[in-house]
Amino acid sequence: MGSMNLTFGTGIKKIPVVLGLWSFLFFSCRDQPKPGLDAGRPNIIFIVVDDLGASDFGCYGADLHETPNIDQFAKNNLVFTNSYAAAPVCSPSRASLMTGKFPARLNFTIWSEAASPVERKNQEVYKYLPPQTIESLPLEEVTIAEKLKEHGYLTAHVGKWHIGDYMHFPENQGFDVSIAASQRGAPPTYFYPYKGFAFREHRFVGQLGTDAEGRYFTDRKGEYLTDRLTDEALRIIEDAGSRPFFLNLWYYSVHTPLEAPEDDIEYFRNKLTPELKHRNPAYAAMVKAVDYNVGRLLKKLEKEKIAENTVVFLLSDNGGYINKYKDQVVTDNYPLRSGKGSLYEGGIRIPTIVALPHSSFKGKIDIPVSTIDYFPTIMDLIGVKDYPGIDGKSFLPLLKGEKSEALQTRPMYWHYPHYYPTTAPVSAIRDGNWKMLEYLGDERLELYDLSADSGESKNVVKENPEKAAELLEKLHAWQKETNARGVTLNPGYKGD
Repeated sequence: MGSMNLTFGTGIKKIPVVLGLWSFLFFSCRDQPKPGLDAGRPNIIFIVVDDLGASDFGCYGADLHETPNIDQFAKNNLVFTNSYAAAPVCSPSRASLMTGKFPARLNFTIWSEAASPVERKNQEVYKYLPPQTIESLPLEEVTIAEKLKEHGYLTAHVGKWHIGDYMHFPENQGFDVSIAASQRGAPPTYFYPYKGFAFREHRFVGQLGTDAEGRYFTDRKGEYLTDRLTDEALRIIEDAGSRPFFLNLWYYSVHTPLEAPEDDIEYFRNKLTPELKHRNPAYAAMVKAVDYNVGRLLKKLEKEKIAENTVVFLLSDNGGYINKYKDQVVTDNYPLRSGKGSLYEGGIRIPTIVALPHSSFKGKIDIPVSTIDYFPTIMDLIGVKDYPGIDGKSFLPLLKGEKSEALQTRPMYWHYPHYYPTTAPVSAIRDGNWKMLEYLGDERLELYDLSADSGESKNVVKENPEKAAELLEKLHAWQKETNARGVTLNPGYKGD
C-alpha cells in the first residue's frame, strides 16, 4: 500500500485587492480559506442508503442496476470489500454509527417501532421471546454530531433518522439543522406530498411542506423524495459558507415502497434478460435515482471548490432486502447468502466507498470494518482523542494506506436476538476468515471459512470442533461483557 500526503489545498483563487474598503471586506469574508485537513477540520459527509445490498452498485457487481456516478466515485477513491453493518437492520446499525458502540451494549438491537412490546403480539408464533429493548437512542449517549459541534462544526441531518421518537430527534442529538426526519423507517410514498396509509398505519415525512425554494402552495406534482432531500443537502452546503460542516444525508431509498419515475422503471423492465441476478425494475430505478443524486452532490462540492477539503463516506445501513414486495423479490445479494435481518454475509455486508482528499492511496481495502468504527475514525480525523467508552476502532490508517494491527487482529461481533423472515434469534463472530453463528435458544452452531466459502454454503462445524469451541468461548465472553440480552422460552408457543 502507498502512503498519502496530508497537506490539503483550499482550491480557492485569491482575489486581487483592488477594490474599495467595502468591497474588500465583502469579498474577503467570502474568500476565506475553506476548512481542510491541513487545518484539522475537513468537511464531513455521510451518505447512507437504506437497505442497499452488497452488490447493488455496478462497482460491486450489479448487473441490472446502473450507477455510473458512484462507479466513477469508487474508481477515484477507496472501496471497502469487507465492510459491515453492526446490525442486520436499520435502527441499531445507525445507532452504532452515531455512537461507536455495539447495538448489544446499547440494548438497541431492533428497529424502533418493533421493540419488544410490539414483537410480543405474535407470541404464539415464536418459540422464544426476544428481550425487552429500547426504542430510542438515549440522549445521554454522545453522538458524532455532538462531538463535532464541540469542535466548531455546523451539523445538519437530512432524511431518514429512525433511532428515536420525536423527543430523540436529531435536534436533541447534536444537530443544528434537521430536515425530513421521521419516527418511522420508511415513507408511505416517495412522491409529494409524502404522506398516506402504508405499513398498516398513517405516515408522513415532515418538514417538507414548502418547495425546494421555500415557497408554499406551488405545484409540486411529481416531486421525488430522493431528489428533494438532495436539494436540501445542496442548500446546506451553500449556507455553510467557509465554516466546516458535518452533513448527515440519510436517504430513505432504497427501502420499500418501491417507487420511482415510471419512465425509469420501464427502462429497466425492457433491459431484463433471463441470466440477470437483479430482476426488479422498480428497485433498479430507485438505485438509479440514488446514483443521480450522489452525482449531484459530488458536482456541488466541485462547484463550491470544497471537494478537496471534504471527506465523503457512502455506505448502507444493512444488507439488501431479499424478500418480496408486491409479489416480486426486491434484490439479490449474490454471491453472499441471505439478506436483511440475517447474520449471514448478505444481511450485514455493505458497500462502502470513502473519499479522502489528496490521498495517494486509491483502490480496494479488504480489512474488515464496521459501522461502530466511524465514530473513532471521525475523531481521529479531526485530532480528538477524548472519546472513552466506545467499541469501535479508527480506520483512518487504512484510508491513508497504512496497516492497522488493531483492525487486522480483532474479532467482530453481532447480536440479533429477534425474528425476521430471514432468521431466528442469533449471535455471530468473525475472527480472521472464520465466522460462526450461534442460534439463541437451541444453541445450534454454524461455522464457515469465508476465505473458501464466502457464500456460507457449507457448515464445517463438525470438521473443526476446536475452532468452534474457541470462537464460542470468545462469543460468550463478548455477550457477557456487553450485557447482550438473550431470549427466553415462550410458554405460549403453539408450534411443534
